[in-house]
Amino acid sequence: MPSRRKSRVIAMQILYQIQLTAEPIQVVIEKFWQSQDISAELRPFTVQLVQGTASNLETIDAELQATSKNWRLHRMPVVDLSILRIATYEILYINEIDPVISINEAVEIAKSYSTSNSPKFINGILDNIRKKHQESSSS
Repeated sequence: MPSRRKSRVIAMQILYQIQLTAEPIQVVIEKFWQSQDISAELRPFTVQLVQGTASNLETIDAELQATSKNWRLHRMPVVDLSILRIATYEILYINEIDPVISINEAVEIAKSYSTSNSPKFINGILDNIRKKHQESSSS
């Protein structure tokens, strides 16, 4: 598994724990490092994803809610929501990563960590966010 994907998986796991425990981000990150053998090279991108997603959560969730018309965020599986939040953060805030790569990575992670319906669901939402973001960037 490529190192960026590993970082995304770890970030998804950390965001999942934050959502379930409501503990502060830094506490969850530190506990995660202590309980898992994570190489030092994965940590910077993982922390960037977790902190960036958390710092922009209101905007990210608003974008997800506007895009997923028939689904309320609280009804989504926490794993799917964590994956969607990370990928949306990447699409909206990390210009050096092609949004298509972010979407593909999210779909691949969903294939491994979520239900059989999740990859298609995640792909549809993220592709709509990508299109909307590209349209607003080119205007």
